[in-house]
Amino acid sequence: MPLKAGSFDSFSDSMAQEIEQAFRDQWPLFMGEDLPVPDESPQSRLLFVAIARGIITHLVNHPEAFQVMVTLAGGTTASGTVEAISAEDVEPGTP
Repeated sequence: MPLKAGSFDSFSDSMAQEIEQAFRDQWPLFMGEDLPVPDESPQSRLLFVAIARGIITHLVNHPEAFQVMVTLAGGTTASGTVEAISAEDVEPGTP
């Protein structure tokens, strides 16, 4: 499955949705149980989508940053770099 940053029109099963859920999960730990989690808003959705798109765009544009090491049967190891990262809604080379 390719990575999916998310957008206003395509939010489900996206990194943006996961970031929003993490925000909601972490809220009481940082802000306390007495302060309710803020309601969803277009502004918060924009923030979560923008963060996710920035992260995935960076990953897509820099696949060589990932070093992979595989141990084969018999203990032989092989290593290399990732040549491409698949993203559903981010094109390589986009800012």
